[in-house]
Amino acid sequence: MSNSGKALARLRAALDRLMSGKPQNVSPSGKLTLNKINNEAGLGNSYIHKFKDFIENEANPAIESFNANYDPVKAKLLQNKQNLTEKEKHKARLKKEIKLKEQYRQERDDLKTINKELETQVSTLTFRLYELQEQLNLQNVVKLS
Repeated sequence: MSNSGKALARLRAALDRLMSGKPQNVSPSGKLTLNKINNEAGLGNSYIHKFKDFIENEANPAIESFNANYDPVKAKLLQNKQNLTEKEKHKARLKKEIKLKEQYRQERDDLKTINKELETQVSTLTFRLYELQEQLNLQNVVKLS
């Protein structure tokens, strides 16, 4: 399949998703436009205009029928209840993961600091124990004479 054939297939799939109200790349709210179809298909700016037959025979009739039934108030209510698009879900999940990573890094750094302090304290106490044992050994020495 040539590049234009693939692009046309992507445009048709994007139009179907938009008509069914389940877009993946754009917001489901608002009127249907050629630009919205183009963005949903993930194509470059105004790439849809290379396909005159698609625009005249498929896109424009679908846009007219969709926009004729479009009610902004109803769409606003549905938008609030509507699930987020896949990209928005992914962005929210990514943001949450980044926040968790920062939190874990902070906890790790705090624990490293605490660990160093404890190691220092153990070293100090171990040395003090050694000193006291030496002192005790010197006191318990019995002179043979």
